[in-house]
Amino acid sequence: MTNDFGLDSDVGLAPEQVDAFVEELLGEAIPRPIVWSSLSSEQAQTILEDLAEWVCWLTSRYQLDGRELPPCWWRHGSFVEELSALRGAWLVSYDENQTAAAMADWHRIFHDTRHRLREWLSRAGCSTYEHRRGDQQPWAGDQLDAWWSEFRRDVEVKIRDVVDGTPGAAGHD
Repeated sequence: MTNDFGLDSDVGLAPEQVDAFVEELLGEAIPRPIVWSSLSSEQAQTILEDLAEWVCWLTSRYQLDGRELPPCWWRHGSFVEELSALRGAWLVSYDENQTAAAMADWHRIFHDTRHRLREWLSRAGCSTYEHRRGDQQPWAGDQLDAWWSEFRRDVEVKIRDVVDGTPGAAGHD
């Protein structure tokens, strides 16, 4: 028995097959959740760098300050997971095939996430850069060379800590 797409309805498709089919029909794949522990070091580094670029945009666009997101967010699994989920929801909500209501749904998710980020920050006890209302944090707005150098160096050396979720292994969680 075949379905509307001419596929055998009794045959299950792997997510990769569904993605390929959707990409063929719509031009892009469905964003999938990131399971950090299943990634190779190279995959994790690439995805984490993509996430960092998006987080810098997010921080700049929504003027997040040190009470919600410290400059060392990428060293903490809790922040990486929260921000990965938020980015995944953003990719789906801002897809050109979505209705305008999807953007409002994303902002509700973002509101809830901001509360959780504050909780994670209070638990982590990290110090933050001095913040003046309305200013962007320099690590997010200007993407200073020093911040990116430290970020890339730490990611290369300690990516397994993030992937494995080993508490305290990097000395930061």
